[in-house]
Formats: sequence, C-alpha cells, structure tokens
Amino acid sequence: MLALLPLDDRPCNTRFPTEIAAIGAEELILPPRAALGRFNRAGDFSALRDWLFALPADLSALILSVDMLAYGGLVAARRTHTSLETALEHLEIVREWRASRPNVPVYGFNILMRLAITMDSDAAVPHYYNIMRWAGLVDEAARFPSSEKTEELARLQAQIPAPIMAEYLGARARNHAVNLRMVEWLSQGVFDFLLITQEDCTEFGLHRREQAELLGKVADWCVCDQFNLHPGADEAALTLLARHWQTATQFQIHWSSEARKREIAVFEDVPYEDALSSHICAMGGAVSEDPNAIQLFVNAPVGGSQCAQSAESQNARREALKPFVADLQTALRAGKQVALCDVAFPNGADNVLMDAMLGLDEPLVAKLLAFGGWNTAGNTTGTVLAQCAATQRAQKLGKSAQSAPKNRRFVFERLLDDWYYQANVRAKLEKLARESGFSPLSMNGHTAGVEAMAREAMSEMAEKIAREQFGAKLREIQVHLPWGRTFEVDFGAKLG
Repeated sequence: MLALLPLDDRPCNTRFPTEIAAIGAEELILPPRAALGRFNRAGDFSALRDWLFALPADLSALILSVDMLAYGGLVAARRTHTSLETALEHLEIVREWRASRPNVPVYGFNILMRLAITMDSDAAVPHYYNIMRWAGLVDEAARFPSSEKTEELARLQAQIPAPIMAEYLGARARNHAVNLRMVEWLSQGVFDFLLITQEDCTEFGLHRREQAELLGKVADWCVCDQFNLHPGADEAALTLLARHWQTATQFQIHWSSEARKREIAVFEDVPYEDALSSHICAMGGAVSEDPNAIQLFVNAPVGGSQCAQSAESQNARREALKPFVADLQTALRAGKQVALCDVAFPNGADNVLMDAMLGLDEPLVAKLLAFGGWNTAGNTTGTVLAQCAATQRAQKLGKSAQSAPKNRRFVFERLLDDWYYQANVRAKLEKLARESGFSPLSMNGHTAGVEAMAREAMSEMAEKIAREQFGAKLREIQVHLPWGRTFEVDFGAKLG
C-alpha cells in the first residue's frame, strides 16, 4: 500500500497513477479530490496535512509533491501568493512525518519552473510567449552576445507588464530556493530519493543557471545516487512509483530514426536520447540488448507542430516510418513485449504513425504492452516506462491474469486520449469555441456543451477502435474537461 500526494487534481496526476498502480497489483491512496484544489484554486494545506498524518500505519512508502505541499499545486507554484517562509513552514511537516515513521521510504518530487507563465486566458497568451522568449534569450545572449539579441531583449521586456514580470521572477527565485533546500534535506535523510523535473523549456533559458546550482549542491552533499533531474513534470509521480517497485525493468530500444534520436524535443533542453536514458535510470530500469527485454519502440522527435506539417512532409514521413512499423509488427507477431513511445510531436500522438498502425492488415495495437503520446516528450516517456514496470511487477507477483485487463484498458484509454483527442478532436473543439465567441482556455460557462461535443466526437472512434482493434464492445465511456478548458480531457472507458 502506497500513498501519493499528487502535483494537482488533473487526470495525469490522479487517474494515471491510480490505474498504473492497479496494473502493478498495488493499492494507491490519494487525498480527497477537494483537498487538491482545481486549476487556479490552490490545494488546501490544512486538509493535506491532516491526510498525511492520518495515513495507515502499514504504509510501504510515500510519494510526495513538494509543489503541492508548499504552494498548493503546479499552477500555484508559478505565482507568489505563498512566500518562501510559508512554503518552507508547510514543508516542515515532511520532516515531522518522516521522524514519526523513520522506516517508511519518502520519495519527493518537485518541478523546476518552466520558462513561461500559466496560459489561463486569452489576455495571458502574448505574455506567455514574450516571457518564454525573453527567459530563453537572457541566457542565450549571455553565452553568445550580439547587438541583435540585446535589442530583442529590450523590445521583449518593454512589452511585458512590470507586475507580471515581477511575479514571474519572484516565483522563480522562491521555487529555486525551495529546490535547493530539498536537496539539503535529501542529504539529511528526509527523502530517500528526490526527483526534480524540468518543466517546459528550451535549449537556452534561466533554468540553466538553476540546474547548474542544483547539480553542484547535489555533488557537494554527495547525494548523486539519490537524485535525478531531467525534462518532464506530470509523469514524475509515476517514475517514483516505478522506482519503488524495484523491478529492474530492461528495455531494448528501437528508433524510428537514428538521425533524430539526438534531436531536442519541443519544450525540452537536452537531446532526447539523453533524456530517455535519464528517465530509465530514475525509474530503476536499464537499457539492454537482451532480446527478451521489453522492446521499446520510440517515434523520435520531429520538432515543430504536427498541425503545421505539409502534405509533402507527411508523405515523406509515411515512407520513412514504414521500416519502423514493419519491425514493430514483426515484434508483436513474435509475441514480444512491445511498448510504443511516441514523442514525435508535443500535445498529441503522431497521426501518420497511428494511421499506419491502424491500417495494418491485422489488429495489433491491442497487443501493445504500453503506449503513450501525450503532451511533452517527458510526460509520454515517464508514463510508458511506468506502465511497463507495472506489468513487470504483476508478472513477478504472479498476478498477470488480474493485471492484463487493466493494462489493456489503459492502452485503450491512451490511444483515445493521447492520439484521437489530443491530435484530432481538441483542435476541432478549439476552432468551434472561437467561432462561437468564447475562449477554449476558459470556456466562460460553456464547458458542459463542449464536453457533450467531445463525448460525441470520441464515442464513434472509441467504438470503432474497441471493435476493430480490441475485439471488444465499448461498455462505458467518460469524457470530462476537468479544468474547464480543452487542453486536457479526463477520458475513461470500460471494454466488454
């Protein structure tokens, strides 16, 4: 039995961990949903503190979001409503909790703040892009100075309102101070492992200085073996769940393109091959050439936006992906354990790849051990690896029969959410919202109507995938927009 204090109440931080834990034959306890807040409403510290100290005595481990406990969640961490002093005061209960249960492992995770602010309204959109570009250019201009960069920095800064810039920089400074303190606590034994994930960034940015200082402290305090820092955010709890299981899962990696495996994925700052290695290390796995290892097929980063791809470039990629799909098909036919990690584009699986997979002359996607293609490359990677670890744990416990239908359902849900909703339905809903005179970022009271349209759009494809690929009947479907915007969907299904 494990307990998780999640980053916030979104499905990726509540539903995903719960379902992956169930695949791994593990019971996972979460706080009451109301205590986690919602979007711009921060979590309830008092309720979370009470929940922590009321956890069962036979708990085997605690996975804890520092951001949730310190500030009230991911969005709250980007604002300055909570002072540094208050944040550290909130976090003191981790020390108290650990002192009361010294034999229960505590795995902490925290976010290294992204380069941009929260895009929660149309008014915030230009500031989101201006701040992200400014924060990247500050670092780039310092390393590679030029008059052009200096002039652009001045233009950008003039366009960003002073209060917005002050809050952004204030939140960065506070969060960095908290991250440094958490590394110190790691050296003192408060945490058994600390994972810091770098949220949305680019190759250059203010985060580079923060990373360097954190890694320097990690070395100074000799906690390198108990610490990891890599691109990601919402998948961090899953990585620590997999790490706690100690399955030592091995992966043999197959790339859609050897040339692109060193590309830096959108919203990340290191070559993807390095990021993947770090994710595997953090979850306690290993890369192997053993043909009996999980066959991890990776659709490598393409870059840019999928919706901006021309018909010509799509046709070229369709040809280039044929050997990759053929190898994947061969592995599945041979009964190998195959996981598909699609990081070609952010915010939705690759339509070209999915068309090829679904167009095969036999239904093979249901045979995938794991599948992911949502949001950032780090989000997808951590989810896929954790799902693989969960299946390995179930096998080792002799519970594969009970785990298999749960894993099958999670693969189905990921196909409909990561691919069909994110790469197809979402853009249509956003277009419809704009044409109807309201914003898909807030929806202004139109959430129920948009949810109904999303449910209708997804139901037909869900029935088709269930029937043609899974040989099953769709028994139930849930489609909910948890934060009253189109960016994420809470999709659940039951197959007969």
